[in-house]
Amino acid sequence: MKTIKYSVWAIMLLAATLVSCTDKMDWDIDPTLDRCFSATSLSVDPSDTEAEVTFDAGMMKANGAEKFEIQITTATLENDEAWDNSDEVLTFETEDSPYTITGLIGDTEYSLRMRALSSQKTASHWVHYASSTKTTFKTKSEQIMNAVANADRDEDFIIVSWDASKAVTKLTVSDGTEEEGQEPRTIELDDEAKAAGRYKVTGLNPSTTYTFAIYFNDTKRGEVSASTNAKVPTANFKYYLDKTATVIDQNMIDELAEQAKAASSDPNNYSVTIGINAEQVVEFHGTGDDGNPSNIKLPSGMSITFFGLPGGEKPTIKFTKNLDITGSHAFVTFQNVKLKDDGAGYVINQKDQCFVEEFSVIDCEVSDFTTTFVRYQGNAAKIINKLNLNNSIFTQIASGYSFIHMDTKGVAGSAINNINIDGCTFDNVVESGKCFIFHSKVNMGGSINIKNSTFYKCVGNSQYFIDFGSTSFGCSSINIENCLFTKQPDTDTGKHIRASVTPNTVNSYRTSDFLKKIAGIQNLDKTAEDIFTDPANHNFTMKIDDRIGDPRWYKAE
Repeated sequence: MKTIKYSVWAIMLLAATLVSCTDKMDWDIDPTLDRCFSATSLSVDPSDTEAEVTFDAGMMKANGAEKFEIQITTATLENDEAWDNSDEVLTFETEDSPYTITGLIGDTEYSLRMRALSSQKTASHWVHYASSTKTTFKTKSEQIMNAVANADRDEDFIIVSWDASKAVTKLTVSDGTEEEGQEPRTIELDDEAKAAGRYKVTGLNPSTTYTFAIYFNDTKRGEVSASTNAKVPTANFKYYLDKTATVIDQNMIDELAEQAKAASSDPNNYSVTIGINAEQVVEFHGTGDDGNPSNIKLPSGMSITFFGLPGGEKPTIKFTKNLDITGSHAFVTFQNVKLKDDGAGYVINQKDQCFVEEFSVIDCEVSDFTTTFVRYQGNAAKIINKLNLNNSIFTQIASGYSFIHMDTKGVAGSAINNINIDGCTFDNVVESGKCFIFHSKVNMGGSINIKNSTFYKCVGNSQYFIDFGSTSFGCSSINIENCLFTKQPDTDTGKHIRASVTPNTVNSYRTSDFLKKIAGIQNLDKTAEDIFTDPANHNFTMKIDDRIGDPRWYKAE
């Protein structure tokens, strides 16, 4: 019992002592202990050259904070002491939240810290910005470069321009063909170019897309792509269509063939370029024995380019009848023209034996071919060794057949051996027809390569996108890269690609209203109407920032 009594007396004595001290309060308070509250929330929303910093200013002001100090740096500083002693730190002060930091460099990683300040209290502890994944924030890429005007380019130069008020030091030039490890061409900008905000890049190749990036030291501040103009293709004979001409017919083709043959050292391999005036409209057909329009047949050995001359809208070739490629031809090219159905149904509907090393459609608009674009039929051996579709738009094509339709009845040696599609838009193509590419149970040489292309309302009617007739036939590879598939109403989602090979897909997407499930194509949780400006009226300018599909439709930065 004594132990209990002693404990009670000890507690009473201690209480009396505390009361006595409290009553007096005669010691000094350590000012270091009277500190501003630190931020409990801190977020950063960066743009290209700015960053909005948001924090709980109200709570800190209620505790006596008068203003706030924000510091940023691009340096790697491990602790507050390192921050305090670094000359690479920028400091900002504000009395409110949010606060916008200006004058930043695009595409750059920054670290940030902030604290509360008061004339009456010690500053709060520093609070460092950190997200759930990293301890820095990154500004978005800048775009200080302007789009290239038509007047600022030719076949061997492009003039690029930028905001002259921005500090820059150099340009890089790339056509995308640099070998691995090879740096793009670098141009150090002189004072005259910096002041003008313009530079003429020379020594370029015709019909080539270049990417120009502008830098301040090692920081990229903008980027723009543009293509050089086409050089009128070289040939054994060049012919410029009279502005009053209204038709390209068999007689003209035969006469040009004779002149090219005379100018060539090889009468079995000669070439013609037909230059067609901007905005000119010509029909395309021969004349049969009955006086009615007939197909135009290229003489064997003749290669030809139908070339739209610069200076205005692309000229239009109205196909009253088809192009017959019977015989042997090194190349057949349509470049910078509009191809429009005027009763032909096809561009090519080939029955007889042929060999074309390269068939190309470049910078064209192809529309309204009611049956299809290219069809093989019959038992004769037919070869197009390379089919190139580049930077072209195909609209309202194919209701009865596939867009590329090789119904060769299993004849070996009939094929289009390499199909290369790059930078194209397919708008209402085989929506109610068959496949995009159909090759009837024959192995095709080479590959199918589809890249940087946009598809809208294509391949319906419960058909395959690519179909070799069975999985026993195919080609060496099918490659799909940076493509966008949209608004396809077919409910048969199981029909996609039927071939002996599995497609290789890279950075390609389908909208929620494209129902075919092509292996490797990623889902985009948006409809065509969500991402395009006015797709029903053929305006596929993108409302979203994603840079997929045909580059001509990318949202301006």
